Amino acid sequence: MKLQVKLFGLVAALGILAACSGAPNLSNNVPGVPSDSPTSFSQSQASANKSALVGAINQIAVGLTGDFGPSSASPTEAAAALVEKEYPTVAKDLRRVQLTGGSLRIQGTANCEQGGTVTFPDDGDIVDNDGDGIPVYAEIRYNNCKEDGVTANGLLLGMQDKNDSNPASGFTFLIDLSLTDGTDTARLALGIDYTPGAGGAYNVRYGYLIQENDDKLAFGVNMSYTPKSDGNSDPYDAGFVNFTGRFVYKVDGENYVLDMKGENLEHSSSCTSTFVSGKATFQDNAGNKLVIQYTGCNSYTVTYNGNPI
Repeated sequence: MKLQVKLFGLVAALGILAACSGAPNLSNNVPGVPSDSPTSFSQSQASANKSALVGAINQIAVGLTGDFGPSSASPTEAAAALVEKEYPTVAKDLRRVQLTGGSLRIQGTANCEQGGTVTFPDDGDIVDNDGDGIPVYAEIRYNNCKEDGVTANGLLLGMQDKNDSNPASGFTFLIDLSLTDGTDTARLALGIDYTPGAGGAYNVRYGYLIQENDDKLAFGVNMSYTPKSDGNSDPYDAGFVNFTGRFVYKVDGENYVLDMKGENLEHSSSCTSTFVSGKATFQDNAGNKLVIQYTGCNSYTVTYNGNPI
């Protein structure tokens, strides 16, 4: 699954977005829980793939310690954290695109190296009335943009403020691209939809889809965060995550789809790589369960139907 990584050579020179009136609702296109039906997952598959499943849950913890929750949260950091371990090149280039209000000043159309264009639809400076670095709506879009033999179409980057008169209102961040390289086709969709609640709590939908020809990797969760009652004024230094979702892996002829559930997963800013307590469960269509039980920072057990693997 290398085609989608070639795309990010196109990203490196771009740090610009444009405001757009009559904007679509990006929230509608954030990859949600995949629609694929759960499939059987044997003990041998569980043993062979447990590290990938642990990695998927740890990515959530990494995103939280990347300041996902506060009003100053960086959507690019949260997005990069989701794919950090499996797709480090993608994560690196996401971080290079600094989506701050002060840098979003250029509008118009740019020609791609070998044909096609990158568009920035409207004239005028970026609209960010509440000064939170998240625009009312902004996007960069590829239109048959060709470079290094890859043709890209779709939304390279999109951001949207839920309420531009309130810096704590939340945001949506989205990438949704289709790529072709000869007879190979690929799609990359990655999105975050964040809505804050009272006292630092929040709800978030996020997920990604990486599809190349017949291969597919998808991950989507609906998640809530509740600050820990620890007596201090920082709701994001410690808290609890609960979620439901689905994990899809269809690569090189191997195929499994699992429902996911996270229960009382404890986040601590002193641990930047894992949760420190709680459990996450992956379950197939026959009721087989792989359970990750956290017992401390970088400390956890993995069982399949109650047996260690």
